[in-house]
Amino acid sequence: MSAESIGLYGGTFDPVHLGHLTAASDVQQTLSLDYVQMVLSANPPHKKPPVLNADERFSLLSASVKAFPHLQADDCEIKRDGPSYMVDTLRYYRKIKPEASLLLILGMEAFNGLMSWHQWQHIIGLAHIVVTDRAGFNNELVPEIEAYAATYITKDKSTLKHLTHGKIYHQPVSALDVSATQLRQRIMDKKSVEQWLVGDCWTMIQQHDYYTALHR
Repeated sequence: MSAESIGLYGGTFDPVHLGHLTAASDVQQTLSLDYVQMVLSANPPHKKPPVLNADERFSLLSASVKAFPHLQADDCEIKRDGPSYMVDTLRYYRKIKPEASLLLILGMEAFNGLMSWHQWQHIIGLAHIVVTDRAGFNNELVPEIEAYAATYITKDKSTLKHLTHGKIYHQPVSALDVSATQLRQRIMDKKSVEQWLVGDCWTMIQQHDYYTALHR
């Protein structure tokens, strides 16, 4: 029996939307991963505080992944104190899944900012990195990241399963050109957002008046 191949897709998910979910699902299907953990960033260190608290965002995430059989909502960063550093999450997974191939899925924008991450140099020693194109964004690597990636880049996706970590792979995805910031503003402005959200997620947002002037 071969070892598991597990994708890790992190985000604030404030709220989670079909751009996140379809990108993660595209990578799962294209690379034949066993599943993708949608890791909710409970206390994101690089962003201003989310509008919803971690439990509220996780409830929306849990409702949304039900529509995607190979995606799972992951609350390991909620259970951990302090800032939500991805390197700590990867160490956690490496400890509980020592034989698994771990694949950290990052959009090009996030990958270009990798060197600002906490202990970023250790990430490639814990997992592979799958870099996805994102619609509506500049999909060029900044020079310092391009130079760093050159050592680890592979075009052979089978390598991602033969090795547990250490490679960088580029994967285009059909992610929607939408952001959580845009969705929050549309909800505040009482504009339609249903086409970008899983139905159960949108129902919960409406039920709780999330992202409206009434919430909080």
